[in-house]
Amino acid sequence: MKFSEKWSSVYGRMGMVFLSASAVSILVFLADNSKNLPKTEEGASYVKRNGHGEGKRNEELHVWIGDIDEPYTVEIQEQKYTEEELQGVFKKAEKQLELLVLGDNQSLDEVRSDLKLVRSIPDTGIQVTWELDNYEVINPQGKLKTDKIGEEGTLIELKAVLSYEGQKEEYQFHARLFPPKQSQKQQMLKSLDAELARLDEESGSSENMILPSGAAGKYVIWSYEKNFRAVGILMLGVVLTVFVYVSEWQKEKKDKLEREQQLTMDYPQVIGRFTLFLGAGMTPGNAWAKIVGDYEREKEERKKERAVYEEMAYTMHEMKGGTSESECYERFGERCGLQMYRRFGVMLSQNLKKGTKGLTVLLRQEADNAFEERKSMAKRFGEEAGTKILIPMFLMLAVVLIIIVVPAFLSIQI
Repeated sequence: MKFSEKWSSVYGRMGMVFLSASAVSILVFLADNSKNLPKTEEGASYVKRNGHGEGKRNEELHVWIGDIDEPYTVEIQEQKYTEEELQGVFKKAEKQLELLVLGDNQSLDEVRSDLKLVRSIPDTGIQVTWELDNYEVINPQGKLKTDKIGEEGTLIELKAVLSYEGQKEEYQFHARLFPPKQSQKQQMLKSLDAELARLDEESGSSENMILPSGAAGKYVIWSYEKNFRAVGILMLGVVLTVFVYVSEWQKEKKDKLEREQQLTMDYPQVIGRFTLFLGAGMTPGNAWAKIVGDYEREKEERKKERAVYEEMAYTMHEMKGGTSESECYERFGERCGLQMYRRFGVMLSQNLKKGTKGLTVLLRQEADNAFEERKSMAKRFGEEAGTKILIPMFLMLAVVLIIIVVPAFLSIQI
């Protein structure tokens, strides 16, 4: 990619971001400034009140009066009832109350779960306070005290005081409270509790506590509760095992990728140095040994290994061990695992068999190609880094747009 093409791409991304922000800002501006106050038939401007029970609100407006031109906050009270409407609303609320207080119960004649003593009538603005005639079986929040209620039930009187803007009205009704119905399981456990309490009292002075062998006409078997911590540990072990395997696999994959990238980046330098030494009159074997010797001295100083030179050192030791030079070069290419190194190894091996004539020219061409490929790789890495940077940039832009747009659209009253 040429310099002009690179900046064209950058300018394109900048333009896209600017156009997106401009479009959103225009939408927000239109949403914020396209609202006009409605008018009555006589031409007077008005704002809509909140419904009954919705409370007051503040509306931010702009006012022009004489030479005054400034923002103005108007406090808008909720809509109120007339005297006639209020009486009808009270009557309607009284009918609603008996349904509202039921909660999960089906009827006030059989109340077995908590009552819902509401503090207001929905959509009316009417507030409710309660007075009960028996706080021993029910508390002011409507929660039943089941341990105080007998099986025959307890009748209570509820008095609701409805109030609105200083006006009040009382409404009274009754409810019969019963203890909650028990399932067969609950009944059996209750019987077991009673039997256990009886035996505990009888054997209180004994060294051992006798457990019931029967309850509610059923035979009882006792055992220690099973503990399944071992299963949890086993599952944790399985998860950790999988995690270790995946982690090692990812590490191996990452190491392999880094090794391949390092081999690719070092290839032009290896070819360049090898070509230089051949041009100076060295044989391929001597050039190879020279490169390895220089690397080993640098490694002692820098304490840093490079994969390609380690493979070259291994190849040199193979040659010293008696393996044919031609075969060592081919093995070198296979161990590196990349096509370029296989090509380099085969090139050296074939030229040893046919003679070194023309090898320098071939290596120079290979070096030129390798440098071009390295430049392409460097550009690709740069583009990938730029793409990774774009992701958090767009995320930040999205967050900013959400912060701006969402409140603007929420403020629009349809």
